[in-house]
Amino acid sequence: MLDKKTDAVLELLTEKVGNSYKVLNKNQLLDQLPKKLGIDMQGLLGIITFLKENEYVDVKYQDKEEICLSTTVKAESYVEGEKNITQKAKITNGQVGLLMLGVFAAAFLGALIATLIGKLF
Repeated sequence: MLDKKTDAVLELLTEKVGNSYKVLNKNQLLDQLPKKLGIDMQGLLGIITFLKENEYVDVKYQDKEEICLSTTVKAESYVEGEKNITQKAKITNGQVGLLMLGVFAAAFLGALIATLIGKLF
């Protein structure tokens, strides 16, 4: 799972580029990211390097102002998967206690009924 900054950059790149190579201006990319994340140019380049090393993007070339890259299938499946995550239900300690009490009661009543039926016949 990626952190918030890396996730924001990956979503932006997936939206802008897709599976084909595209030349993007680094300053424009930086301007389109949310300001509250506090990503500067060095941070952006570090995130892109991280994404490249982990095979989320493929960088063809880059210079001071522009970068040519493409997102991979892994990136698209990650972005789509993030939107469709369903959270599993968590059982709290109180619910575990009630569950154990219910199982105990069912076992006790089952044994009691079996004993009663055994005494009748």
